[in-house]
Amino acid sequence: GESPEEKRYEKASKNYFLAIAAVKEVANKVSQGMVGVRKSRRIAQNIVDMIREDATLMIGLTTLKGYDDYLYSHSVNVALLATCLGRHIELSDLSLEHLTICGLFHDLGKVDVPKDVLLKHEGLTDNEWDLVKAHPVLGVKKILMLNTNHSLRSRIILGPFEHHLNLDMTGYPGTMFIGHLSLIGKILHIADVYEGLTAETIYRPKALTPGEALLKMWDEAGKSYDKILLKRFIHMMGIYPIGSIVELSDKSIGLVMDYPDESERTLPLVLRLVNDEKGGWQRGDLIYLADRVVKDGSDYLTVIRGITPAKLGINPAEYFLQLK
Repeated sequence: GESPEEKRYEKASKNYFLAIAAVKEVANKVSQGMVGVRKSRRIAQNIVDMIREDATLMIGLTTLKGYDDYLYSHSVNVALLATCLGRHIELSDLSLEHLTICGLFHDLGKVDVPKDVLLKHEGLTDNEWDLVKAHPVLGVKKILMLNTNHSLRSRIILGPFEHHLNLDMTGYPGTMFIGHLSLIGKILHIADVYEGLTAETIYRPKALTPGEALLKMWDEAGKSYDKILLKRFIHMMGIYPIGSIVELSDKSIGLVMDYPDESERTLPLVLRLVNDEKGGWQRGDLIYLADRVVKDGSDYLTVIRGITPAKLGINPAEYFLQLK
């Protein structure tokens, strides 16, 4: 039989992949006319429920980078991170559901931007950059085509429109009619940038570790991001967010699996990863750093630094999903 732990991971990964499939389906169908969002709403509700039960595991899942098409895994990761932050600031369940849907659909407009332009990232021509900058507006046009009731549609338009606007209203699309960002827009902006900075995609191998990304964002607090929200986001993620690969004081490599004590996000539960010399990493023992006393009573362990998973060829999500 399966342990409760395994059941938990299985349910979470099932919902993760369902969410990717839903974003994909909407993205592929919306341009050919109406597509309903009933399924997406159901998945959004599942995500909200799962974040309520186990936000930790959902943050771990967001380390699943570049699965399938980066556009889709990125959208699901942003939805999860944004909704975790929304829960952290105690938004209502209905607002969390809207936030999830906004996250899932915030990049729908990128479907119309040619792949090679999206993957270039560096050295775009002015025309290509204009195409990229148009995607929030294109996305809103797509959301307007979704087959759903007016009240839901009106609640999921603003966030996707605003997700590249900074707190000081720089960024894009340039707009005269909004004086300040909506709460959902501010949350999406934080989740979107963080996800992008930590994503190792084929075309951007120099991803930051979660800690580096949070520091970089903190430099821009008050200008690009709402300071209070970013503070809450950093608190929620911890210095070594769940899913971080870290080096421990005994030189071993570990994966941050959990912060068992919700109130005290400093001492993680770490899964030691052991290099099998064949290029793979096997699961070692689970160490809870708060217990601090290594079996033989010598030195207690601490985290020394974060490491970018790509450097070691590790995909953290595999250890959460226990994908064989």
